[in-house]
Amino acid sequence: MTEFQTVLPEPAEKEARPRWQDLPAPLVAEIENITGKITQSDIAWGGYSPSACFRVTAADGRRFFIKGSHPGQTTHGAKALRQEVAAYQNLKFLERCAPRFHGTVSFGDEDDWHLAVWDQVRGKTALPWTEEKARRVLELLAELHSGVVRADVPELPHGRESNHVSDFFLGQRLWKRFARKDDSNRQDKFVSLFEDTPQAAHWLEAHLPQLVALQEKVTQITEPEGVVHFDLRSDNILFDEDRDGRAVIVDWTDTCWGPVLFDVALFALCVAAESEIRPQSLLTAYEEMSGRAFEDQAVAAVVATITGYFADNAWRDVPQQLPRLRWIQSLCLDAGLRWLAAEEIVPHPGRFRC
Repeated sequence: MTEFQTVLPEPAEKEARPRWQDLPAPLVAEIENITGKITQSDIAWGGYSPSACFRVTAADGRRFFIKGSHPGQTTHGAKALRQEVAAYQNLKFLERCAPRFHGTVSFGDEDDWHLAVWDQVRGKTALPWTEEKARRVLELLAELHSGVVRADVPELPHGRESNHVSDFFLGQRLWKRFARKDDSNRQDKFVSLFEDTPQAAHWLEAHLPQLVALQEKVTQITEPEGVVHFDLRSDNILFDEDRDGRAVIVDWTDTCWGPVLFDVALFALCVAAESEIRPQSLLTAYEEMSGRAFEDQAVAAVVATITGYFADNAWRDVPQQLPRLRWIQSLCLDAGLRWLAAEEIVPHPGRFRC
């Protein structure tokens, strides 16, 4: 089988992450109060942030995953870690689908070291995607969506109330930003992502009203609701050999309550961005295994909205600490545009500029 080739080549540069020897000795001592004496440590690659990430082995053979913020990172990293730790402390259902959480350690002030410790998952990564791997994730989602009711998670915010993801549920910003004039040159920068810039400009002018109208319809989607992870990319999914290859999901920073279609569609779109698997087939598979059916108009609205998020981010400058972020966002943008085109909602604007 030939290796899947993404529509854009992956940047050679990786995120600048600290080494284990960069950790202050008092911080290592705190970690070892949780793990026991650490005899081996390596940087854990994966994901697109500059967070501190380590895989470590203790003297007794146990393995742990450690991640968090560090002095070379922005305060956003510390905030994201606090949100994720709160999820592990409050959401009991994570015991079924996420690595075991052990605790947190800190050194210095808010902009210094803040790390959390989990069991290390022993198993396979999501890439390369296969139909079987994708089905295992869908099975886990179907289980979560049916097995966790609102009364189980009263402290979990609804997506409309969660700052980072509320735009999706409220139909705000995203494509709507392209409809207004400001000093960002948003439209020009977006169309410059494509080889045929005039064609892309014509596409945006012709189809933006329809995309905005679809985005506004997401506010009408209320059922079925459940736990929404909201970041089901390949780097947040593993397959645990100690659980018979069961899917395990990490990075629960943006967890909220809301229409589960968002999670299923975002997952399907992200798989399509990194494989030849059609997102429509994954949506159908989820419907079959969950017994839930999504209306075509709801799917169109959610896919358009998610695609709008990537459209409003892929054109931006590459952040200094995140050299691959715009690349993965562009891949997801293309996958969303291909999905919309396949359903004859709007045509694809054309090839991306390499």
